[in-house]
Amino acid sequence: MLVLTILGAPRAGPRLRRGRAQPVAGAPDATPLPLTRATLIRPRPFADGEAAAGWLREVCADRDLWSSLAHEAAAQLNRLLHAHRTAAGDPYVADVDPGRAVAVRFGFGTGDEVADGRWHAANELADPERQTLVRRDYEALRPQERVAAVLGGRETVGAYEDLIVRARGDLDAGRPAAAALGLHAALQALAASGAEVGPAADAAAAANRAVLDGADPDRSALESALREAEAAIRRRALD
Repeated sequence: MLVLTILGAPRAGPRLRRGRAQPVAGAPDATPLPLTRATLIRPRPFADGEAAAGWLREVCADRDLWSSLAHEAAAQLNRLLHAHRTAAGDPYVADVDPGRAVAVRFGFGTGDEVADGRWHAANELADPERQTLVRRDYEALRPQERVAAVLGGRETVGAYEDLIVRARGDLDAGRPAAAALGLHAALQALAASGAEVGPAADAAAAANRAVLDGADPDRSALESALREAEAAIRRRALD
């Protein structure tokens, strides 16, 4: 079960009710923004409080375990966001990444506590640990230099680059069909630009055909093809 709680939402004051634009005197103060707390609840009973505390210690001591739990929570939240994005027709509702959350906590509590998004006891990941939850490693792309070059008009972003990044987001969020369709289009565009795409194109084409036939694409083959595509755009960025 996923519980969403809005924290610190500012009350609508006179400033929000004005009917027309107003002049601003000096530098305005920062406007407080609401924060959404997402709590993924696993209905797992513990024998007693010590057993629950032992589970919490185990989670916090095992990097693979807390990383897996954090990404599981993000995947559940992204399923909700995906449903809302498509139902509302709003393309600007974005997926979330646990590494970019304000805080990541693990805890346990009674039924009433967790149903309200609270807990009896919890531990929070330190910032360096939380930041390692970002799975992508794009140092080779020199992102700051690339952004400056794009904004300065010295480079452009290829459509295949955007499609490959979106395919990664879809695959990580548990949407392999969307990832397969996007990756196939991306590799076609990449090949048309003169780049060598190798076996990734065949794997992406097979995944695309599976989706069009109403079947699930091979997740492992799709992951391999996507990694090859990501490597290809890294190489082009370094040329």
